[in-house]
Amino acid sequence: MPMTTLEDIIKAEITSGGPITFARFMELALYHPEMGYYGSGRVRIGKAGDFYTSSHASPLFGRLMVEIYLRTKAALGGSPCAFIEMGAGEGHMARDFMDGLKSGYPGGYKDCGYVIVERSAAMTRRQKETLGEHTPRVKWHASIDDLPEGVTGLFFSNELVDSFPFHRLHQTEDSLKEIYVTAVDGQLADTPGALSSPEIARHFNRIGLRLPAGMTTEVNLEAARWMRSVARKLGRGLVLTVDYGYPAYEYYSPERSSGTIMCYHRHTVGEDPYRLIGEQDITAHVEFSTLALVGREEGLLPAVFTDQTSFLMQAVADLDASMKRGGATQEEHEKVGRGLKALMHPDWLGGAFKALVQTKDVDADSLFAGIRNRLDELWKKGDVWSRRIV
Repeated sequence: MPMTTLEDIIKAEITSGGPITFARFMELALYHPEMGYYGSGRVRIGKAGDFYTSSHASPLFGRLMVEIYLRTKAALGGSPCAFIEMGAGEGHMARDFMDGLKSGYPGGYKDCGYVIVERSAAMTRRQKETLGEHTPRVKWHASIDDLPEGVTGLFFSNELVDSFPFHRLHQTEDSLKEIYVTAVDGQLADTPGALSSPEIARHFNRIGLRLPAGMTTEVNLEAARWMRSVARKLGRGLVLTVDYGYPAYEYYSPERSSGTIMCYHRHTVGEDPYRLIGEQDITAHVEFSTLALVGREEGLLPAVFTDQTSFLMQAVADLDASMKRGGATQEEHEKVGRGLKALMHPDWLGGAFKALVQTKDVDADSLFAGIRNRLDELWKKGDVWSRRIV
């Protein structure tokens, strides 16, 4: 008897209940516990994998997060400060963070509450292998809902939001249609239909925007739900979201009339989500304005929005001062320099990735005084843009 594939499972669901939303297709393709790209642990990151992240480009990324964590802890008056990483990939950032904290700030290493929120059991196992000696000092939760209320600390994610299942839409001359997934002659295909959720219309009402006719694009309702959950768990501290994407007015501009969907397999970029199901990553760029607006609704104040290069500059200065105090060698300084080139090159990670910082009950000015902030870009006015937050 032929082996059941993930594509077979998806087609069976369509046969049974009719066309499914693209978000449902993506949930199965990425997170099916046995055969999904992330759920199965099949995902590979780095040179031998499907794509790069900053933590794979250089271990310096985790070391710089130490400086940001220490700044956050100081701004909180030295209170116990947790570092919650949501979606930790293979655990490289967590390992590099703990390595840097242990070698540079042994006292901080003992008191740091490092928490990983990871829904994939397969990825959790891999993270524990990567963390090695640090594993006993890290706690894991399968969901943000499992965290206690009123957390004091820093909620961090790097290339997490772009992997959330999203809805696909098409704007006709007369109305906004949702793109569903169906099966035609045994092949998965797009089919238009009515909106599956009133949240989609509310999304565009929130940002005060109407799509131009002919545009095909995405709406990530899961990203808004995630931000709401994080905001409700944070008592004091900040939320740092690092990912590739745009403010709403850029995301939904005519320049992106085909949307931002991308598929990654062995460092090859494609646009067909219906091939290599369970073997390729499926993503869309992050629309940062909605994250800031939803956070504001839940008591988070938008503090910083900028590119990765600008955001890391302050942490680089802090690290440089720390290395000078510690008598670092020339070789160690040169190693940092090589890492900076990987993380901050404007034509690669440094320019492509954005950092959004949202705060609650903490002085953001003292935290980020040295950063070239582009926060106003989130609310830029235009013919279809309404400034609704400040």
